[in-house]
Amino acid sequence: MADSPLGLRRRLASVLRPGRPAPAPPRPPGFELDETFASLADWTGWAGRHPEAFNPQYVDAVAGRILAFGFVEPLSGRTVTPAEIGGERGNWREGLFAHGINSRQRAVLHLIEQLLQDCPREQATVFATEAVTGLAALLRAHYPRFLGSEFAEDEATRRMILPALHQDLMRLDLPSDAFDLVATNDVLEHVPDIDTALGEIARVLKPGGWQVSTFPFRIKDEDGDLRSVLRDGKVVHLKPPELHGNPVAPERGSLVFETPGWNILERCRKAGFAQADIRFVASERHGYLTEHLGVSVLCARK
Repeated sequence: MADSPLGLRRRLASVLRPGRPAPAPPRPPGFELDETFASLADWTGWAGRHPEAFNPQYVDAVAGRILAFGFVEPLSGRTVTPAEIGGERGNWREGLFAHGINSRQRAVLHLIEQLLQDCPREQATVFATEAVTGLAALLRAHYPRFLGSEFAEDEATRRMILPALHQDLMRLDLPSDAFDLVATNDVLEHVPDIDTALGEIARVLKPGGWQVSTFPFRIKDEDGDLRSVLRDGKVVHLKPPELHGNPVAPERGSLVFETPGWNILERCRKAGFAQADIRFVASERHGYLTEHLGVSVLCARK
């Protein structure tokens, strides 16, 4: 891994010294974290060597620096001032909200920027399972060949979201080998069959193309949490129904079928991906982190 235990302790100690107020050092270089894990064993070993990374004091100190100094938005490069940052304090994954984009979404944007850095942006083909969000607007502005879609459960909703496309992630009406990158942000947990969706994502990606995904990740568990299934066209609840926010139909919400665990990596490989890892990332400069410091992002290459 990139950091030795001593190296990470020194970086974290520079953010907050126990028993003292958080210092205010010069803005650069700030706190940055980028680790790649291929298995639960890799993650467990790293976490055991860096228990201080999960100390709420450190996390809140990094967040406090972001709130105090602002940050630079990925892709656009625009500076976000402290006065522009909103969202619930403490809920850092969904908070640090600015210009319609929250913390975890900026992590995805930053990784997209990295993964496509060698592809001219005028030529890069990007598909995202969202079309009416701030993240979709920024991707559309940066990548001229961006395509966004929403899932609409009925004809009335499909008409409401026009001209945005309706796409079912288990049955994409898109050509094979078409995209350099597919982004699914907190979507896979709402798909009745994640494995079918992974196969469809692999199909529409070009060879060497990337899938970038976030979801409420069971970072300490190999298996996912299966809560509901679709049987003969009907939803069967195995556990009490869990609903998340839905930008298209906020009054209905989105049902959680399965919250993935680490076996999502093997499932990606079975679906046609040559490589699959979890990137664990946080950035003071670009304004993203979670209550557990890093944002967990699935990065899979076809």
